[in-house]
Amino acid sequence: MVEIHPRPVLVLIASHGEWIGRSVESVLESNNYTVVRVESGRRALDLARRTNPDVLILDSALPEMGGIEVCKALMNDPLFDPSVPIFITTPAPVSNRVRAAAYEAGAWDFCSQPLDVETLLLKMETFLRARRGLEESRAASLLDIQTGLYSERGLHHWATQLGARALRNHEPFACIAITPAAARSGSAGKPISATLSYLADVCRTHSRKSDVPGYVGNARFAILAPDTDGDGARQFIGRLQRTIERDSGQVHTDVPDSLHAGFCAVSDFSTSGMDPVDVVRRASSALQHAEGTGTWGRPLSFDELPVS
Repeated sequence: MVEIHPRPVLVLIASHGEWIGRSVESVLESNNYTVVRVESGRRALDLARRTNPDVLILDSALPEMGGIEVCKALMNDPLFDPSVPIFITTPAPVSNRVRAAAYEAGAWDFCSQPLDVETLLLKMETFLRARRGLEESRAASLLDIQTGLYSERGLHHWATQLGARALRNHEPFACIAITPAAARSGSAGKPISATLSYLADVCRTHSRKSDVPGYVGNARFAILAPDTDGDGARQFIGRLQRTIERDSGQVHTDVPDSLHAGFCAVSDFSTSGMDPVDVVRRASSALQHAEGTGTWGRPLSFDELPVS
């Protein structure tokens, strides 16, 4: 009845009723879903933010925080994906006003108990197909075909997500921008496309799991680096420089002769007053200034730029 997914689909159930929660959990697991079940709204909110479930089923009458409140909090969280289907369930008949409040909070469906599990499964599969289609569309538009890295649009998308977390947690946030010297005509006779491919691999290899490397066009790369201050940005650029220096002595490589580098780093993003996308723009401005002044080999911070 239910299509088997290429990976387990995680369903988070928050239900105050032990029997109802267990019965739905049992049916979902028998249909190849992975289920996590909790009994309070606060716990559901915390797990939804940390585990990124594929579907949420929330009881409207949860202890500490009702399902509609949880739904509204998630929709207001910039790090939560609004394409995740959320079902609100209710143990008793409710007024149209309550139903309207659930939909206004961002719920995809509102169901009365006892649940019609057959219908629930069909709706879940329909919603998940729509979500997968959206994810595929997003991936196509957020990636750069030439390098396989995120595009400028993709970097802006991730800057918004990572910046929101840095703002909330009072964390550092940085963006590093690099380009090969003499990139527009190639370096030492090397084709520019081969040089870009080499640098894309270097950015991927030396980025941490939490970093987001991207290609912004015109032979320029940018790497979003959460929880990274100015010293960390300089160290990251230093690793890239040392890799290039090491590889430049090898024969038949597409290593550029040198790098121009610029960055923007904030030690506590919550005090910066900046839009997260501005971190990318400022790193690009620092890189552009580094190119114009010929300061290759030394990373240039946006804060070092002359005030116009």
